[in-house]
Amino acid sequence: MIQWAIVGLYVMTMFLFASQEASSANYTGTFLARLLPHLSGAELRQLVLVARKVGHVVAYGFLTLIVYYAARKTKGLRRGALPFAVVFALTVAMADEAYQNRLTHRTGAFGDVLIDGLGMTLTALGLWIHTRLRKKHKEVMDDAEDERR
Repeated sequence: MIQWAIVGLYVMTMFLFASQEASSANYTGTFLARLLPHLSGAELRQLVLVARKVGHVVAYGFLTLIVYYAARKTKGLRRGALPFAVVFALTVAMADEAYQNRLTHRTGAFGDVLIDGLGMTLTALGLWIHTRLRKKHKEVMDDAEDERR
C-alpha cells in the first residue's frame, strides 16, 4: 500500500535528518544568527530552542496524521486507527531519541519525547473532533434525506 510506503519513507527521512550535522542545535543557531544578526546571544538561544521544539511538534503531528490515514486504509487497523497512529508515532519518537544518544552532534532527551507527544496529541484531538463532526453532519444529512422521502 502506498500509504505505508509514505510512512516508511517519512520515518527513514526523520532518522536520516537526525544523522546529519545540519540537524544539530549548533547548526540551527549558526543559521539563525546569519539570518537574524540583530538578535542578542540570549535571544538567539531562545529562538533556537523554540524553533527546534516547534519542529518536534510539527514533525510528530504529521507522522501521527499519515499513520492514521494509512491505518484507516488497512483492514485490521481501521477501527483503532487513531490509537494505533499515536502509539506508532510514540514508538518512533522513543527510537529517535535513543538513536540521537548515539550521535556525536545530537543528544537524545526524554523531554523531547514529551514535546513530540504534544504534536501527537494535538493531531489526534483534531482528528477525533473532525471525525465526530463528520459523523454528526452525516446523521443530519441522512435525517434530511429521510424527511424528503
